[in-house]
Amino acid sequence: MNDHLAPSAPAASRYAAAVAAVLAGGGLAAVVLAASGLPWWSVLAGAGTLALFIACLASPFFGLCATAFCLILASPNIYTLVVNTLQLHLYPYVLPLVFTFLGMLVRAGQGRLSLRPRSAFLPVLLLVFVAEAASLLWTPHTAWGLANIARLTTNLLLYWTVMVLVDTPRRLDILFKTLFASAVMTAAGVLGALEWEYVLHVPLDRSLRLVFEIYFYTTRAGGIESWNQSAGFLSVASIIAAGYAVLARTRARRAGWGLGAMFFFCMMLLPASRGALLGFCGAAVLLILALPATRRLFLRKTTLFVVMVIVGMLVTTPGYIDRMLVGFGYTGELLFSKKKSSSSSDSDATGISTRFKIWREGFKRVGESGGTILGGLGTGGFMYRIKVFEVHNVYLAFYYDMGLAGIFLLFFLGFILIRRSFPIAMAYHARLARPPTAPDPAGPASADFVLVMFFAVLTAFTAEVAIHGLVDYDLTSFVSRYAFFYLALYDVVLGLAEAGPAVPLDAGAAKA
Repeated sequence: MNDHLAPSAPAASRYAAAVAAVLAGGGLAAVVLAASGLPWWSVLAGAGTLALFIACLASPFFGLCATAFCLILASPNIYTLVVNTLQLHLYPYVLPLVFTFLGMLVRAGQGRLSLRPRSAFLPVLLLVFVAEAASLLWTPHTAWGLANIARLTTNLLLYWTVMVLVDTPRRLDILFKTLFASAVMTAAGVLGALEWEYVLHVPLDRSLRLVFEIYFYTTRAGGIESWNQSAGFLSVASIIAAGYAVLARTRARRAGWGLGAMFFFCMMLLPASRGALLGFCGAAVLLILALPATRRLFLRKTTLFVVMVIVGMLVTTPGYIDRMLVGFGYTGELLFSKKKSSSSSDSDATGISTRFKIWREGFKRVGESGGTILGGLGTGGFMYRIKVFEVHNVYLAFYYDMGLAGIFLLFFLGFILIRRSFPIAMAYHARLARPPTAPDPAGPASADFVLVMFFAVLTAFTAEVAIHGLVDYDLTSFVSRYAFFYLALYDVVLGLAEAGPAVPLDAGAAKA
């Protein structure tokens, strides 16, 4: 039986203990808080928080799954205005993340957990943190720079937690299933945003400028998160679900996972994110062309794939086609939108041109002095100077924040990614290229969880960070956590591929 299909008995008992701890802690907190005479919502929130805290102490991996499930939740949140309109947010996922961290420290103190992860990229990310922290010396606004360092610290804590706790295929499988549950919640939010809108702001402390916010992203149907990130999250879920369809051993399971992947793909179209769609299609085509097995499938199914994308757009958001055309320079009448003139659209249809404007302005600010040319604008400096909430380009963020040191770290990270990934990819490629009649001591390649997920997660990372990252994400903004999370998933599966009885190859195939 495949390792990823079911948790072991000891793992099941630990999860049962965590659930029992949740119920006991929540019940105790509810009784105490109810006796205090507080409002019902305060009792419920306090009981839930205490129950979550106890559960994370009892099972840090449960806490990580809770963190992953809440990662997409941008609403509700608490934020403070740091300077002008620039905000520092406290999102729901931070609570289980901090509780999980405390649980890990308890486990480490008991000698039951090693806090040293096996990671290909974490050392470079720590150098990024050092460079970002050093740039506080010349960032234009110290408080805003510290706010960005706080977000980067949270991103690295999330990354480190994933790397420490997800060390087996079974745990990776559970984390993926949690991601699917979160994607279903995201899809529900996207569907809800098509019909309803809701905004609530409650001041909590005027001196600290703290505000509780519930914001339903109805602009292009983002739902519980902004449209680009909701679409990107659903894109990742669709690609990984397709990997499970490959792993499925029965026709019914294969059809179920295939329909799941299709569902997430169609939901990805609703927020009308060009970057997410281009990332998905670009990464899928790269995978199809790179692997012989999928290349044959591509030659047979190209027409079906193109028809599926177009029909998906027409059924879900036909105006999406207009956004794609305008984004690539079309200036004629819009074909599917209510507004018939592309020049009259104010719905962010020309978002890429806006991005080019802010990037040009960023380079202009960098060129104002020799110091900024060498050292960049400092952490958060681009957002402060240009008055935007994110850089919208994960690559440029390295230079805007850290200057030449950032460029070096970006290339160093890319070098390690290629150097560590290439041997595994070639070994798996050789295994997939075996003749159908040749015996494989490790069994069918399509049933190898680590092999299939290596290519699935690599494709998802390429789609969302390498391609979509050209127009979204950065290192320290409120959406930067996604790039770190997707890289952590790939780091985990890369480590599993390197540590496994790698791949059963003969000498000739290994040399190839």
